[in-house]
Amino acid sequence: MRRKEYIAILMTTAMIAGLSGCTSVKSTHKNTESTTTASESTRVTLSVNSTTNKASDTTISNDSSSTTSSGSSNTAITSSDTPVTDTSITATEATGAFTITTTDGSYTQSGSTYKITKAGTYTLKGSLEGQILIEASDADEVVLELAGVTIKNSSDSVIKAVSCGSLEISAKSDTENIIEDNRSNKTTDNDSLGEGAIYAKCDLKIKGTGTLVVTGTYNNGIHTTKDLTVQKLSLKVTAYNNALKGNDSVTVKSGDVVAISTNGDDIKTENTDANKNGETRGDVNILSGNVTVYAAGDGISAAHNYNMTTDSDGNSPKVIIYTGTYSGYSASNASVTSYKGVKVGNELNISAGDITIQSYDDALHADYGTKFDTGETGLGTINITGGTVNVAVYSPATTTGGGNKGPRGGMSVQTVSGADAIHADYILNISGGTINIDSAYEGLEANVINISGGRTVLSANDDGINATKGVKTPAVNISGGYLEVTVSPNGDTDGIDSNGTYTQTGGVVIAKGPSQSMAAALDTDGTASVTGGTLICLGYANVKAGSSVKTYSLSLHSAGSHTVTIDGTQYTFSNASAYSKTTVYSSVTVQ
Repeated sequence: MRRKEYIAILMTTAMIAGLSGCTSVKSTHKNTESTTTASESTRVTLSVNSTTNKASDTTISNDSSSTTSSGSSNTAITSSDTPVTDTSITATEATGAFTITTTDGSYTQSGSTYKITKAGTYTLKGSLEGQILIEASDADEVVLELAGVTIKNSSDSVIKAVSCGSLEISAKSDTENIIEDNRSNKTTDNDSLGEGAIYAKCDLKIKGTGTLVVTGTYNNGIHTTKDLTVQKLSLKVTAYNNALKGNDSVTVKSGDVVAISTNGDDIKTENTDANKNGETRGDVNILSGNVTVYAAGDGISAAHNYNMTTDSDGNSPKVIIYTGTYSGYSASNASVTSYKGVKVGNELNISAGDITIQSYDDALHADYGTKFDTGETGLGTINITGGTVNVAVYSPATTTGGGNKGPRGGMSVQTVSGADAIHADYILNISGGTINIDSAYEGLEANVINISGGRTVLSANDDGINATKGVKTPAVNISGGYLEVTVSPNGDTDGIDSNGTYTQTGGVVIAKGPSQSMAAALDTDGTASVTGGTLICLGYANVKAGSSVKTYSLSLHSAGSHTVTIDGTQYTFSNASAYSKTTVYSSVTVQ
């Protein structure tokens, strides 16, 4: 069941594209016309299996594209777009005698331990129960070519670089390679032992065009105390604790990567001192390739920043993350208390690519005030300028916007209070991209929320958007983009809730919520001002409209599909439930 169910969950990208399809757009400007309803182009059904705690029964039907209000095109998923799965990367154990060859290096052998003592390139083949130990000078660059090798060890790290300038491990083309650390789970610190199946005290690069499968039952899978880079190869890492750990940084430049943690965070950095360029260490960078994460705890835990952007050739990454019991690999007795998708100590930046998160805690989270070794403190900021973010977060009660309950139907041994889809302790900036939130306790939460572009469609169980008290006076500022927020028309919930002010100078906002002053489509402790753009409230709102803004009473609040024309562009959206009334505030013509 795990494999089929994983593939089903994996298609959350398509699932939430269906959610964003609650809205379609028809432009009548310049004699051009384009109409697409995403529910026509992408139809997805996803349910949570209460026995296995995984999603299943997913069906997908795709047309070529869907047009959004920003005029962009969401290309439907095809087979070539399918992210890497846990069954995509496998390796067959090598047979035959183990050999190590080099023309420019030097090594010694003591029993089943091969000690490399000099810079050079070393080719490894065959089967070995033993260790590759590297003790070279601090300036030596060591390259290990894996050419069809299986190495296992039950007493220490399989590959252990105690000293050298840098270590490169390359899986050669058309070869399958296995590194297996069979030690018992770590219970106490022992400085004489390596922390991972592959462990290095130098910069470590994992590359090649072959396949590498790593298993680490002691602690980590691949761990370096310096910078870790992954490039091109097909890599699968299963670890008791962290699958990939670079104390200074982790960078995925390309390739297919499956990272599995059964008892801890999956991809992790630790240090926050300054590098030689004066920059704070601790970043996780995903530049290209396909990365799929199963984590018992946090999917990606960056001590400093998380950066998701394109590589130098313009290629963008695809990232899939499952945390807590949404991962079929999490141990039932895992000692973790945080199950976030991506957690950072400073800034979380997404400018390109696709990231899909099904998490038991906040999907995207940025801490404020973390003390770094450089003397700086964490900004607690999330910046989304491009790409696609798809989220389904566990919510303590049944969601009302079409989303899913948590694992075991909301009755899990794990306890999370108020999991948000996107949470910034300080500032959340959205200026581009597409954000689809299928379920969450709260959709967007930050002290200050600035939306100037992009397309955001969300459903939440409590507040859709919440500007909470913090560093500054809470504020929601809308100057552009498209925002559609759905919460229940009943109960103590708000479509948009600002514990300070709401200011709109542009953009299109559709806010759905209850019809009371303290439970509303738009609820503010301060003023709610609209001087530009269009605000459509299905439910109660107390808005101060500017002199150039007109107020309309339309009928868009019944259950079902509705179409509204804003300045010549038609927007079609659907209501799962009926709301009390429709009030429109706009600086342009709405009908």
